[in-house]
Amino acid sequence: MKVNWKNWMFILVLSLLVTGCMTQVKQEHAKNKAKTQSKPAAQSAIQKLGDNKMDVVLFLKQAEHQLENVYYAAADNAKGKSVVEDGLVFRELPKRFDSKDKITGYFGRFWSRPLAEAMYDNMTTKLVKEKVYVAIPRVDYPTLISVRNTTVQKNNGELNVTVEDVTDPSFASDRTLRYRLVRDQKTKRFEIKSRMGAYGNEQFQ
Repeated sequence: MKVNWKNWMFILVLSLLVTGCMTQVKQEHAKNKAKTQSKPAAQSAIQKLGDNKMDVVLFLKQAEHQLENVYYAAADNAKGKSVVEDGLVFRELPKRFDSKDKITGYFGRFWSRPLAEAMYDNMTTKLVKEKVYVAIPRVDYPTLISVRNTTVQKNNGELNVTVEDVTDPSFASDRTLRYRLVRDQKTKRFEIKSRMGAYGNEQFQ
């Protein structure tokens, strides 16, 4: 059997050309991906608070639900265990909330470090095998925050926010909350530095 060397050389050259093109395409793709990843993230609404009252309202509504979200995670943890102590049922939290650092870090997306730690300290928790279990409270503090009952004042880069009639009159007589929002020096995002008002205040002391 005679070998047609010209045909073999043509196939070999074509193969090398195709391989080289594919390698170049992969390299270009890697470069473009690296450039995309190196670009700074676009500013979020949290960083641009004050430009739009609705941004502030959405921020505060999310902040006021952080505790509820942790309690819900315990209630929704189908595989979690329960421990009864002194008449209280402590439910195991899922992995994303199974330590104090994780919970305070979650609160810290909206609240300053002191307030995040105060929120954790006011939860009824128990450590079981180094994991946090929580007793879900019997009292809640529903809030109504909207553009209709919220005023925002900007002062030297800080935001002073007042929310009137934050809840139903049957829940509390003093229904005004005042927040002071400042920009964190490291993350450049706004956080709640103080929350003043009687309603639900025991969760933050």
